[in-house]
Amino acid sequence: MLAEAVREAAQGRSRLVVLVGSSSTGKTRACWEAVQPLVTKRWRLWHPFDPTRAEAALEDLHQVGPRTVVWLNEAQHYFGARASGERIAAAVHRLLTDEQCGPVLVLGTLWPEYAAKYTALPAPEGNDPHSRVRELLAGRTQGVPEAFDPTALAKAAGFARNGDRLLADALNRAHASGRIAQDLAGAPELLRRYEQPRLPAARALLKAAMDARRLGVGPHLPQAFLTDAATGYLSDDDYDQLADDWAEQAYAELAEQVHGKQAPLRPTTPRPPRRPPTPTTDAGTTMLPLKGRVFRLADYLEQHGRTRRHLCPPAAFWHAAHDHLDNAGDLDRLAQAALDRYRLQWAYPLRGRAADLGDHNALLVMAQLRGEAGDLRAAEALEIFNGVGYVGS
Repeated sequence: MLAEAVREAAQGRSRLVVLVGSSSTGKTRACWEAVQPLVTKRWRLWHPFDPTRAEAALEDLHQVGPRTVVWLNEAQHYFGARASGERIAAAVHRLLTDEQCGPVLVLGTLWPEYAAKYTALPAPEGNDPHSRVRELLAGRTQGVPEAFDPTALAKAAGFARNGDRLLADALNRAHASGRIAQDLAGAPELLRRYEQPRLPAARALLKAAMDARRLGVGPHLPQAFLTDAATGYLSDDDYDQLADDWAEQAYAELAEQVHGKQAPLRPTTPRPPRRPPTPTTDAGTTMLPLKGRVFRLADYLEQHGRTRRHLCPPAAFWHAAHDHLDNAGDLDRLAQAALDRYRLQWAYPLRGRAADLGDHNALLVMAQLRGEAGDLRAAEALEIFNGVGYVGS
């Protein structure tokens, strides 16, 4: 509908199209790309906004001349104005039907809740506050999907292969959901929220979450782990100034959404595992019920966290992992990460926690560590407990 309206406007027929979709689905960008063919035809663009959008539209719509794109982005500011919304709708209708003014192209965007409000039929004998708006929008709205369909994803992948790095990164993060536009729209604000938080504790929580994800912990991060680990990312001054409810304040700040309904760190509910009822001995993949609230780091911030690959988490991080993580696979990967970073004092306890949760391979690795350290008696005891003999004895 949008491309067709632009073509018909270029051919001399006035048109109105309002794109309806959720936040950051690409409505404004779609309008902007669609009108580019009119630039070479010397069309003008008018965006009424001063002193307010509604006042500017009411005052100057009658002055709009031929070959003008009237830009009504966030159209609720025009059609939803209590005192003037209906008058603006009437003025737009007059503009579209007055041959002396045309051709003109009126483009708008709306969230679905506003479109539903303006187009809903009134109750019998009830007020009808949006009758002119409803008439104006009839047959002139186009929905914008929440996600890219397979065809759009394939086209985006082609642009990415041809060198569009931003699009390639967004596809890596959001290909499964198809919410590419939301990812691109929210990324700058997510980064700003990380770099310029209101509370130092909020950034500390994000750093703990970033380090957990880059070192192999699953996407569902227990609140108890994050809260305990975050204290190690605070300076002495910031730590001394923590309020009693610092954690609640920090989590509330990080749950505030940015564009595309994304939040830096949001509470989530993991889906229950659905597997065939067969026994398994792979403790690393055994999913135990998570205790307490869990949180998920925004995909963009998870990717940005890879820039911390040369940094080693503080002691509070390893201590919190030992005390609060209950997934043997996560603990095993963190133990290896600690070993790789010469944090030997944490590698062994983390393996021990994994073993306590049923990861028998962790006992073997612990025995090897003890053997390499010269503690052959402890190594042999661990191997016997694991059901094999220690080959180095």
